Amino acid sequence: MAKYLVRAGYNDSGFKGMVSNPSDRGEAIKGITAALGITTECIYFSPSTAEAIMIVESDAEKNARLMMVVMSSGTFSGGSMVELIDTDSMLSAMQDSGKLLGTYKSTTG
Repeated sequence: MAKYLVRAGYNDSGFKGMVSNPSDRGEAIKGITAALGITTECIYFSPSTAEAIMIVESDAEKNARLMMVVMSSGTFSGGSMVELIDTDSMLSAMQDSGKLLGTYKSTTG
């Protein structure tokens, strides 16, 4: 499975709920990700941007399910998932791409 940087921005209601009823939101996140078969590597919170930020191991279908569940909760205003690769994989991509330069025929000439 691939690694993703996940960012979920809390809305005003979500932030208000955390203040009026404090609870371990990391455990809540780990609960839903585990239920979906997603491995949570780490979780952080950014009070200055009102976000939960995490690194997970997942795939596109599981990510879609996660976003549907959390975004329909009424707690978040938006979210994003960015696929990550390690430096070895990036080096391999650079090397392979170099070998393929010139093989793609552009429509613009």
